[in-house]
Amino acid sequence: MNPVELKERTKLLGHTCTKLALLLPSTNLIAIHLRNELLSVSIDLPAKARGLLVGQSTANFVKKLSECSELADRCGYILEFIDDEKMMESNLVSPLIEECNELIAIFYSAFKSVQSKLE
Repeated sequence: MNPVELKERTKLLGHTCTKLALLLPSTNLIAIHLRNELLSVSIDLPAKARGLLVGQSTANFVKKLSECSELADRCGYILEFIDDEKMMESNLVSPLIEECNELIAIFYSAFKSVQSKLE
């Protein structure tokens, strides 16, 4: 996957998760907390992924890869929690969880590739 595709995938995930977050019930305290968390990660992940495209030191690149992976994992966990608690229809949430898992795999693969070049 090229960097522009990665940027677009994280951006699309961010937009979709933002819209989904706004559909969560506003009367349930847990849903309100999950909404805020999902909104935060939905904006942070694409922003961090954009940072991967900027020329930088290898150490900084690896750090940003790690941050992106953590954000994708956090997003996936929040979505799983929403799904487990039946706050939304599974058919809305499951594809987003799958996308988070795919992004985590991409970030991990990139991390391993950079790490092998350093050794």
